[in-house]
This record gives sequence, structure tokens and C-alpha cells, in this order.
Amino acid sequence: MKIVIYILIFLTLISCADENKLVSPVKFEGKYGFIDENGDWLIKPSFDSTGVFFKGFADVYKNGKAGLINSNGKLVVEYKYEYIEYYNDKIALVGIDNAFNLVHFDQKILFDKNFYDVGDFSEGFAPVKFSENGKWGYLNEKGEIKIDTLYDYADIFEDGNGLVELGEFEFLINKRGKIIDTIESPGLEYKKYRVIGKSDFGTLGKVTLFGDTIMPMKYSSFGYVQKDKFWFKEKNKFGIADTTGKILIEPIYEDLTYFCDNGLAKAKKNGYYGFIDENGEVVIDFKFKDVHGFKYGLAAAKLDDKWGFIDKKGEFVIEPKFDRIEHQFRPINAEFESMYNYQLNY
Repeated sequence: MKIVIYILIFLTLISCADENKLVSPVKFEGKYGFIDENGDWLIKPSFDSTGVFFKGFADVYKNGKAGLINSNGKLVVEYKYEYIEYYNDKIALVGIDNAFNLVHFDQKILFDKNFYDVGDFSEGFAPVKFSENGKWGYLNEKGEIKIDTLYDYADIFEDGNGLVELGEFEFLINKRGKIIDTIESPGLEYKKYRVIGKSDFGTLGKVTLFGDTIMPMKYSSFGYVQKDKFWFKEKNKFGIADTTGKILIEPIYEDLTYFCDNGLAKAKKNGYYGFIDENGEVVIDFKFKDVHGFKYGLAAAKLDDKWGFIDKKGEFVIEPKFDRIEHQFRPINAEFESMYNYQLNY
């Protein structure tokens, strides 16, 4: 009996390890496949193009058509759609004639009529809209309409409630579609500053809501805020300022993006990419033709004409032999993951 229990525990641990395995799609000798964090092939290259794994499934493309594979590389939805992504409960969202529908892994289309838009599942429900000028409602995980398409907008369910809009009003409804609360219109979100000027003319600036200048009107773009810092672009060069308008890193870079989880930001100087820290110190020299940001301790980097993965010291841990790397590593069973953390409102 103990042996059986130990075996079950071992198999459970293996299953959890597989779900947390890091994978990345890469292009090698003209075809796409998937590698793990050791650089070994999880699924050998045989696809014209791929997306990323989501909840254990990935979209793949051959001859202009999209299909869906599982983590073993087995095709679970055939190549016959314009677009595809795993949805929920052995159901995929597919693109058909510039519209959407749901298809089960048994290849059965769930709706007789295609729909215009659909949101993510949450608590067993997903918002859906059947036409561009139509109304929103909710379907369940079996693809059945459970709350009629009555609303101008419908959001995901949280704590048993769904947020919907009708006219100028917002409501919370329960899973039976009954209104349980009315929400006052929030109007304009509170922000500490507003952007003025025009990006095309290089006259963007930032002022407080009272009109006090934070950044003068001489910039062409601003990044979102990370902690108390954001990047800015002036005369085709990038730098970093804080939320008081103080320039922390002068605009000397040809490209600059957000800081990764390890505190490094990719930057471009004299035609090559490297990484700097929040103080502007160069941590990884400018020697790569291209790079992506760090995630899970690794960053995709292009040396000469091939891509590989480097560590935070700038050393290749997966040799540069791939034609293309478009995405970073992520767990095979992951849901949505952002590369960078920043504040949409400041």
C-alpha cells in the first residue's frame, strides 16, 4: 500500500514539474519548434509558425492554416482556421471568415453563428458579442449562452459578480443575470499628470492637473511608470526620468525599454544592444544585434545572425544557433504573463 502511495506522489510531482517546465518557441533551419530551458528540443521544428504555450496548449501554423497542439506535440485541433488559441475545457477559440467561433477537441463547432468578439473565461463564464454593433452577454464553458446578449459591454466575473454597462450606467450582475448593484460612472480616472503637445512634432510634455510643468514640451514619447521612473524620447534618443521630472539617465540611447524583473533594461548604443541597470550603469556590454528582455533569468540575444539565450552576466547558456526567437521562456501551463511590470496610470 505504501509503495502505491509513493508511486502516486512521484507521478504527481512529475506532473507538476511538467506543468512548470519552461519552454520557448524558436525557429531552426526554416521551421519552428519548442525548446526547454536547457536548450533541448521539447517539440522538434516542423511548423511554419507558432505562438506560445497557454494552459498546456500552443497554436501552430502550416500552409497558412492554424491548428492546436498539446505539450507532447500532438495535434488536438486540425489545421483549418485563420486563427486559433486554447480557450478552456478542451475548447479552442478559432478565426473563421474574419469572425470567431469555438471548436471542441472533437472538431465540432459549438455555434451555428460566428461571433464578433469574446473575452476570457472567469468563474465558468465568458463575455461574448455576436456582431460589431451588437450586444454583449455570457456563455458557459460548454459554449451555451447563459446570460442573454443585452449589454453594451460585459466584463469578466470576479467574486461571483460580472460588471456590465448599459447606456451611461454600470451594473454588477450575478450568474443568473440579475442586477445586484448599480455603480456610479467613474468619469475620468485620477492622474497626477497629463500629457500635452504632439508626438509628431516633438512637443510632448507633462504637466500636473493644475498646469505645473513636470517635463517641458520637447519630447516625442514617454513610457509608462515603473516604480518612480519612466523612459522618454528626445530627438530620437532615449533616456530615463523620475516622476518629478528629474533626468536620471541622459538621452543617449538609440533604443531603451522597461526594466525587467532582475532590474535590467535593454538599451541600444552605436547600433548594438546591451543591458543597463536603474542607475544607468552598463551591466552587459553593447555587443548584440538584438535582444529581448529578461524573464526567468534568461534573455534571448542575437549574435551575428543567430539567436540564443544569455544569463544576467551576458554569457550564452543556450548557444546562438536559432534563426529566430520571438518569445521568452514561460511555463508550459502558464496563463497570461507580462514581460514588464508598470503602472498604466500615474
